[in-house]
Amino acid sequence: MSRLSELEMRVLSELEEAGEENVAAMLNTVMHPIGDPSELADMQRALENLVRADLVRMSMDRDPTGRLRDLSVDESLDVIADLTSGLRFNSATMYWADTRHSGPPFGDPFPYIVNTDAGKEKGFEILDERGYQWWRPKK
Repeated sequence: MSRLSELEMRVLSELEEAGEENVAAMLNTVMHPIGDPSELADMQRALENLVRADLVRMSMDRDPTGRLRDLSVDESLDVIADLTSGLRFNSATMYWADTRHSGPPFGDPFPYIVNTDAGKEKGFEILDERGYQWWRPKK
């Protein structure tokens, strides 16, 4: 596996505990969003690399038990390529949001990023080495 980028490491470290996160929330967590289109492009590139490295998959729905259904590599890459169709930056709140999922009723804000077993292990290694949210200023 090639060396991970800073953004890829941030994504994996955030997924390590919960194992899943919606894309908009991840964008808002792993960077200080200002609404520049490069933020979304950077996230797409990071997710594509992580999917190809078998560290994450995307999910678009849940099974009857409520568990996220992982997509295949190709399906995950298709979802990542389509992120620009629904993600918008809200300049009033200064956060990225997925406009495809509004309500009421409010459902899951898909798509989700889901770590694989290898991704969970790598996320643990990163946290062990760097600590929790190392990119944020210490208070």
